Amino acid sequence: MLHFEHRKIYHSSQFVDMNETSLEYYRKKVEKALYASTMKELTVGSMHELMLRSDKMIESDDEFIKQAHDLTDQLYQLGAVIEEMPNCNVLFVDCYKNGEKHIAVMKLNYRTIPVSIVEENVVRITKQQVLPTQGAAVDEAIIINVDTKQLFLIEKKYMIDGKNDYYLNPQWIKGEEKLTDKQKFNTMKKVINKLDDIYNVNDGKALPLMKQEINEKIELHEPVKPLEIVKKVLERDYQAQEESELMMKDLGIDENDQIASVSMASMDVCKLVLDDDITVNLPVEEYLEGKRIEKRKEDNGTYSLILKDINEIIVK
Repeated sequence: MLHFEHRKIYHSSQFVDMNETSLEYYRKKVEKALYASTMKELTVGSMHELMLRSDKMIESDDEFIKQAHDLTDQLYQLGAVIEEMPNCNVLFVDCYKNGEKHIAVMKLNYRTIPVSIVEENVVRITKQQVLPTQGAAVDEAIIINVDTKQLFLIEKKYMIDGKNDYYLNPQWIKGEEKLTDKQKFNTMKKVINKLDDIYNVNDGKALPLMKQEINEKIELHEPVKPLEIVKKVLERDYQAQEESELMMKDLGIDENDQIASVSMASMDVCKLVLDDDITVNLPVEEYLEGKRIEKRKEDNGTYSLILKDINEIIVK
């Protein structure tokens, strides 16, 4: 535990007891970190401190604890000079993802909640610091794939020298950043939207087609490669396809880039945003097939959306 308010570090001297009460919490936090769409890969040398420490951690239990203590001390030194740094627990985990061994260092930042207490027959409300909930995202984490020698990072911005900025990579790790999965996905959308608008390749169906392609890759357990999918969606127009490759590479995505973390739920849904913030959500497949929804242009230049074959309407 890092208690920045009291300027203290509480080191664990042994491993956590994985009992029924805590096991699900730890498992969920590890899952949230390993599959976070905000996780970015950093390019560092093989002799980087974190690479060497992770190798030492898998040698023995004693070495694991020693390295965890050293890394905890470094995290404290970094956080102690940031005024708004919250107290936290630092969780060190030896785990596997897709059969590959990882060391995950997760910083679980406390949050403040109101609680009711009784003192001398008086009930009053005060504030209490607690760990993040089981389902909450992990704000900060260092994740090292010790099999492939890759380093990943989840960062949070804090007020530093008068501006909101990151600190883990700029001040400590100093790796070359690659795009996060979320940034890659947004780049795909940006390129497809722009070129489909210019060349009218898919008559407004480019984004649903992109989601459909991603879904198919996931179902077939094939790698989700952004450049490959964008070119597939725009394949009906050679010029648009060629320009998409140039744009993607200019924005930092090449043939070898992949997206590892994808929300299946968001890929299944197509959202139509109408005037006055009206939205219509429907399955991607139904929108592409056009069997239950019809878009019709009226004589006055406006559009009408007609939903068909509806058995029941429930107002929520």
